[in-house]
Amino acid sequence: MEMRQIRYFVEIAGQESFSRAARKLAVAQPALSRQIRLLEQALGSPLFYRNGRGVTLTAAGELFLGHAREILQRVAVAEQDVLGLASTPKGEVVLGLPPSVSAALLRSVVVTLAEKFPFVQLRAREGFSANVAEWLLAGELDLAIVYDTHCTQNTLADELLVEQLFLVHSPSMTLPRTVGVRELADIPLVLPARPHGLRTLVEKSVHSVGGELNIRFEIDSLTMMKELATDGVAATILPLGAVTREVEQKLLEATPLISPKITRRMMLATAGNRPLEAAHRAVLRVIREVAVNTSAAVPANPRHGRPEATAASG
Repeated sequence: MEMRQIRYFVEIAGQESFSRAARKLAVAQPALSRQIRLLEQALGSPLFYRNGRGVTLTAAGELFLGHAREILQRVAVAEQDVLGLASTPKGEVVLGLPPSVSAALLRSVVVTLAEKFPFVQLRAREGFSANVAEWLLAGELDLAIVYDTHCTQNTLADELLVEQLFLVHSPSMTLPRTVGVRELADIPLVLPARPHGLRTLVEKSVHSVGGELNIRFEIDSLTMMKELATDGVAATILPLGAVTREVEQKLLEATPLISPKITRRMMLATAGNRPLEAAHRAVLRVIREVAVNTSAAVPANPRHGRPEATAASG
C-alpha cells in the first residue's frame, strides 16, 4: 500500500468518478485505475462498484475511507510539524468549547498562550457540545472541545480529560458526604433543557437505576445555574472544575454522586479534512498542558477528599 494509492482512492471517492478524479489529480486514467487495483489487491477486497454514471463505494470502501482520510491528515500534520520547527507560530485560531469547560480551562489557556506564543491570537466561542461539533464540521472553528458522543468520522479527536460530575449546592443545604443518584428525586435541581449534553447524560445515568430527577428550573446558562445554587434556590450538577473558585471561597459545596458515579469524556477535536498550521498546533499543545495542570491542581472535594478529573496523557 502506497501513499499515492490512498490519495487517489480518497479523490475518486470524493469525485465519484475515475475520469473526474484523473483530471483533478492530473494523472492518466489507466494509471489511476491500475493503482486502485493494486490497492484493492493489497486490502483483499474491492473498494468501488463501477457503473455507467461513475462509481460508488462498497462496504469495504466505506470502512477504508475513514481510515484513509485520517492517514492523510496525520501525514499532513507530521509534515507541518517538521516544517513548523523553523518558524514562530502566528495567526488567529478559533476554538469552540462548552461553557463548563470554558470555566475550568479557558483562562489558563489564554494566560499560557500569551506567555509562550505571543503572536498567536485566540478567539473562543462557547456553545452546547453538539453545536460546537457542528461549527467545527462547517469550517467555523479550527479546534473544538466536545463530549465524545459528538465526535464523528469526519473529525480527528483525542481524549483530553475525563470529568466526574458532582451535586453542586449551597453550603446551607444539609446533605450526606455522598449522594446516590436515586436520592436526587428529593432534591430540587436546576439543569439545562434537552438536548443539552449534560442533561442527557444525567438523565440517562439516573434512569438506568430506576431513579427520577426533581427538575424545578430549566436554564441554559452556567452562570445562572451557579448563582441559583449559591442562593440555595436549587442544586445543580456540574464538574468540579466549573465551580473550583466558588468551592474554594465556600460559596458552594460539591458532593460526589454515586451509584453510579457519573463521568463524561471530553475530546480535543479538529476537522479531518483541514491540515493544521503551526498556530493551531501551538494552541493544541497549550490546551493539553493546561488540562494536565488543571487536573493536578483541582482541589480534593472538601466533603469527600477525592479529585474529580483525570487529564489524558499524550
